[in-house]
Amino acid sequence: MSTQYQAPSYEFDLDTVPVPLKELRSEVIEGELLLYHPAQTKAVYLNPSAAVIWSLCDGHRRVGEIVELINESYPEAKPSAVEDVLATLQQLSAERVLTVR
Repeated sequence: MSTQYQAPSYEFDLDTVPVPLKELRSEVIEGELLLYHPAQTKAVYLNPSAAVIWSLCDGHRRVGEIVELINESYPEAKPSAVEDVLATLQQLSAERVLTVR
């Protein structure tokens, strides 16, 4: 039996604009970024890579622009940049710390 690889589906595409929730608070703890949502009494820890992607989500940049900035700053990540950015944004959305526009 052969199985074909199917790319994961995301609610994001390169034209989507990720928008962080305004009520979030952030703090750096031991090199990781902690996002805290007071109303949800929930914390989300971001590793350094996810924190870079998070920092580029300003509510104005499209996902494609974020990927371009990652590629410029981290050329070694270029082969997987689109997939990595989309996966990170999907996780942040699942954690309910950003929305899309």
